Amino acid sequence: MSQTMTSPTSRNARSHLAAGAKLIGNLAIPGHFELVGHADGTIEADGISIEVGGSAVGDLRADIIVVKGQFEGRILGGAVTLSAGSQVSGEISYSTLTIESGAHVNCTCTRNTARST
Repeated sequence: MSQTMTSPTSRNARSHLAAGAKLIGNLAIPGHFELVGHADGTIEADGISIEVGGSAVGDLRADIIVVKGQFEGRILGGAVTLSAGSQVSGEISYSTLTIESGAHVNCTCTRNTARST
């Protein structure tokens, strides 16, 4: 019999995929996930940041999502921010959406009043 234990601080945990690293597949992780490399698949976390130079293709699911790099696919988020210089295409479901001047956005956007990630 296996048990999974979650630390009370796991929501505060931070994970990082460095520049030059590639992730292919699905990732479900507690806390915040920072992407500077490339991911192809589904990422689920409490928070997700795609940093400048980072890129992803697939699905993002988190309460807080910030895109500064490149993303193509589907975003299911609470507070979603598309930063200046980001390149985003696909679909966005959000509770709050911030699009900074200079963001390149080609998306269908849907506001959700009640959502589950």
